[in-house]
Amino acid sequence: MIIPAPQPQAVEKARAERRRLLSVLGSPDGQQLLADLELRFETHLPVFQGKPGAYDPLDAMRRDAHREVFLVIRHQLELARKESLPTEYNTIHNHE
Repeated sequence: MIIPAPQPQAVEKARAERRRLLSVLGSPDGQQLLADLELRFETHLPVFQGKPGAYDPLDAMRRDAHREVFLVIRHQLELARKESLPTEYNTIHNHE
């Protein structure tokens, strides 16, 4: 299967969004805020809580959704940090 190349405008938009995310959450205060929110939403706990066989599927779904939001944020921050490193590719493709 051939996967089409992403559109340059979509790539630049995604990179710009990651740069904004890094500028807001990349600071020590931003990292603390993110850690506090993860603690508040208990993303460190297993999705299924309670006794085996008596799990609440809606509670598990909610926990999984919370975890997914933080996984996406963390991944985007990681990509933004990599994109901010001085490499030949980044030098050519960063448009700030």
